[in-house]
Amino acid sequence: MSRNACGLCQNLKQVKSFDICLSREFKSMNRIGVDIGGTFTDAISISPDGRISTSKSLTTSGRLANGVVDAISGLQVSPQDIDYFVHGTTAGLNAFLERRGSRIALITTKGFRDVYQIGRANRPDMYNLKYQSPKPLIPRSDIFEVSERLTPEGETVTKIELPELEAIASKIEGKFDAVAIVLLHSYKDAKHEIEVQNYLSSRLPGVLIVPSHQVAPEWREYERTSTTALSAYIAPIIDEYLVQLGEKLEEIGVKSSIRVMQSNGGVMSASTARAKAIQTLFSGPVGGTIAGVEIGKKLDFDQLICVDMGGTSFDVSLVIDKKADIELQTELQGLPILSPTVSMHTIGAGGGSIAYLAGGALRVGPRSAGAIPGPACYGRGGKEPTVTDANLFLGRLPQIAKLGRSLPLDSVASRDALDSVGSQLNFSSEEVATGIISIVNASMANAIREITVSRGIDPRDFTLVAFGGAGPLHAIAIAEELELESVVVPANPGVLSAWGMLQADTRHDQVLNFYSLLHETSLPQLDAALNKLRAQSKGILDSESIPANLQEFRPAADLRYVGQEYTVTVEWPGEWSTDKALSELTLMFEAEHLSRYGHNNPGESVELVNIRMSALGLNGVKSEQYIPESSQQKEEILSPVHFDKKWTESKIVQRDQFKFGETVSGPAVILEADCTTLLHPGWQAKVVIGGHIVITRSI
Repeated sequence: MSRNACGLCQNLKQVKSFDICLSREFKSMNRIGVDIGGTFTDAISISPDGRISTSKSLTTSGRLANGVVDAISGLQVSPQDIDYFVHGTTAGLNAFLERRGSRIALITTKGFRDVYQIGRANRPDMYNLKYQSPKPLIPRSDIFEVSERLTPEGETVTKIELPELEAIASKIEGKFDAVAIVLLHSYKDAKHEIEVQNYLSSRLPGVLIVPSHQVAPEWREYERTSTTALSAYIAPIIDEYLVQLGEKLEEIGVKSSIRVMQSNGGVMSASTARAKAIQTLFSGPVGGTIAGVEIGKKLDFDQLICVDMGGTSFDVSLVIDKKADIELQTELQGLPILSPTVSMHTIGAGGGSIAYLAGGALRVGPRSAGAIPGPACYGRGGKEPTVTDANLFLGRLPQIAKLGRSLPLDSVASRDALDSVGSQLNFSSEEVATGIISIVNASMANAIREITVSRGIDPRDFTLVAFGGAGPLHAIAIAEELELESVVVPANPGVLSAWGMLQADTRHDQVLNFYSLLHETSLPQLDAALNKLRAQSKGILDSESIPANLQEFRPAADLRYVGQEYTVTVEWPGEWSTDKALSELTLMFEAEHLSRYGHNNPGESVELVNIRMSALGLNGVKSEQYIPESSQQKEEILSPVHFDKKWTESKIVQRDQFKFGETVSGPAVILEADCTTLLHPGWQAKVVIGGHIVITRSI
């Protein structure tokens, strides 16, 4: 039997490109990935032989689980045949951004009540006379002190008294949804935090208790407090959402357990997500980065800039040396987060970004039309012009295209929306549309510079990977702005983040404070600490039913020169013995320091601050995108498309009509079910292994 068709199909014309044939032969054992975006919820299923089916549904604001179920139903896969389900959720991130998280209390060591309010004395925006520090999530009135004290070595100085805990519990009862516990030096010994956690759990059933030693067991009191507070702030939201999703999936017959994409690029069980809500913050966008890693390995690209342009936002991340660029500390609206996170820069620039006038000038975003009413061309009542309306008017999004396969586009509504702004500026519809595209392209190019040039990275050394429903429409314009030589448009670009989630390994990161001068480190003590981390990590993987032969452990160390404030994390091969690691760590640290900062100080003393362990449950099934090998008769349509201030007759072609190795030269528009690729004059596209398209300059 052909790998491209099942027994019920006589030829490939009966099977849509990138879809599976739904005979019983291929229906069982499907793996499902779902990515919830601001406008669309994307779903993808992969059958045992690698065939792919995709689906989109409108995101149901406030009822995200409904959109997930709608997207799954669009796959036409029997829910009973789903054996693996993973998804990325924006529930926690949206709750934080909109400041509609839960009311939380904070319990801290007596004398340290104001740590969270004071924060740091640095001023990031030094020359802004109107600068204001980020507003804490917890008012001072909701912070409670407990008389306890540990030394920096974890020894008890002052024990916790039960009457004091009883008094605090009485003040919390009935008023708060969650409690964050951050006690001094608990990163060294968590015994006091555990004592408070156990008491409150028994005394306050229904209130989520979030201790810092489970969320961010690292020193830096303010950063640890901020991270724990944020995790507690979104924990009830995540918990409620996952419960609702579980119930919805059970109703339609899905028996598979729920796995959630993490900010660190791995997946975790739903139960772990409830305990570590902080790791769900960037759950959705990270899937695209992991997809980029897999594509880079397949196409042998070491350095990638991954850009995901959906309906609401534009997300940028990097793949460096075929690995996702991960930061151990990041910030969200000025609040620090001590949690491994794929380095991501997001701006409000998507297909639904609204164009408007401010101060007599044309602006685009960050406000979005969302799914309801959506851009004017959706015909759902939207009246304001958006990026999608501009692309439609300029012919870059052809009138024959249907978004999400079923949504027709209303060009008249787009023109009316553009005219509503143009009339105020005395501009034509064409001038408004080109202005919108120019503004949003510049914004996206600047977002890429923020994550590259501002860190000393030359974007010209990278290949752009563009995905999301709108990413490939703008990819070449961004590449020209940044002087990039090549662009990759992956197979299934409209649902690539969901596909990436299915490629991700289970991952859990553990950290243990271990302070020592590197050359004075005790091998037995370091061995004991590493064994402790490994045992903890293995216990988590075992609890998630990861087979021993698929478990992998990667140690790392946080190092710095004596006198420095911040550290550089160096990962070493897990098979190295401890003494070999110690002998090599200095050289590895100095090389990494030179790479990151442009200088190092050979011969200077190096301090070990923390040791880390990344526990991986390797994904035993890697899936490749599917593309038909048969040749279909090409239907080539010519249509005017606006490029460089003039209209040019351009080819309108279907992506599924191209075989492996075929090329198409611009100007052209390449259509597919979930995405549109705009090929500018002077560029050419070639279909390569895996069904990906590599676009390079032809002149």
